[in-house]
Amino acid sequence: MENFHGECIALECSDHELAERIGKTVASVLSPKNRQNPLVIVGRDGGLSAGSIYDSVCRGICTAGVVAEKLGVLPPSAVSYLVETHNADAGIMITSMPDGMYCGIRFYSEKGYKISNETGEEIKRLVFKAYEELEKRIRPKKSGVIVCENAMEEYTSFIKKSVNQDFSGMKIAVKCSDEKNIISNFFNEFGIEVNFIPESEDFSNIKNNFDCGFIFQNNLESCIAVDEKSNIIDNDKLISVFGRFYRENSLLKNNTFVVVNGISYGFVKFAEENDIKVITAGFDENSIVTRMTENNYNIGADSNGRFIFLDTLHTSDCFFTAIKLLEIIKIKKIPLSQLADMKHYSQVAVDVEIPPKFREIWKNDYVITENIARYMHLLGNRGKIFVHENSVNPTISIKAE
Repeated sequence: MENFHGECIALECSDHELAERIGKTVASVLSPKNRQNPLVIVGRDGGLSAGSIYDSVCRGICTAGVVAEKLGVLPPSAVSYLVETHNADAGIMITSMPDGMYCGIRFYSEKGYKISNETGEEIKRLVFKAYEELEKRIRPKKSGVIVCENAMEEYTSFIKKSVNQDFSGMKIAVKCSDEKNIISNFFNEFGIEVNFIPESEDFSNIKNNFDCGFIFQNNLESCIAVDEKSNIIDNDKLISVFGRFYRENSLLKNNTFVVVNGISYGFVKFAEENDIKVITAGFDENSIVTRMTENNYNIGADSNGRFIFLDTLHTSDCFFTAIKLLEIIKIKKIPLSQLADMKHYSQVAVDVEIPPKFREIWKNDYVITENIARYMHLLGNRGKIFVHENSVNPTISIKAE
């Protein structure tokens, strides 16, 4: 299955030949030839499908003349962190997909960042179209597989050093599709009690029983918060909580928060009122991180609950996001329902289908662009219109607030 999105390839979990080829390709592309002790670290989630190709990916790394280090079961952000601390050339994370038939294989650079789209395209080309070229890159050195027994402990210890609060006695409710052992073990290390909510139920039972709740999604990369009254805190409100706290405590570098295009007008107004500058990037995490590193910003977020705290980690991490939110609640001694007081404005959103052949072309249509400009002028500073072409479906999303 050729399915490639920037830094990730999806494949059938039974396709061990392709998994080995991917491991060999990534090791050859991301490990410099002049490296004395080439190393690629590999982590996986707890799903059976990820486990089934774990060995195959490591075997492919070895055939490239590079040492593969197995990290075991842990979140993707832990692989991102450990790439640099283990002095590795690259990191690979294998995650199971909900259907159990496919896996996603994600790649990280030697600094722990998700690889660029350009590097991803080169890997894709070699894996699917020019595999024979890899023979020119193979190292003559012997390689092998080593096992790290305490990778998760290394990651948890690092996160502990990044916060300065005693969380003992705090209670959280968590909804997730899997990885419950990783989640409970992580938060228990901080003295936080974890109670899991069945996926079929809502958070109505957490009222006044928990400090807050969390929904962890996207292979433990994204985090949706739920306040103590069982109300879901949407992404823009959560951004406002972090933005205001960091601004108040002089922790917001260049006084700027980086967000994706299409952020709500409510947050734009909130930022103005709280003296926070807002910089927009593209629509994915890579574009946010690129904007942050280029301009020395330290906090960014997409629209799907992925938060990047660049002073600490080089990728999104639901665990760190949750811990930082609990830290704010602890320091402020204010419940999340009151912290997330950003005002929302009325909103209308529609998707308009377009023929695939008209992709990008509509932007040059005078009638369309003139109408957008006219209504934006009518709204002035009382609202916002956002028009965006979806990258997957042939539709244009129109949102007005």
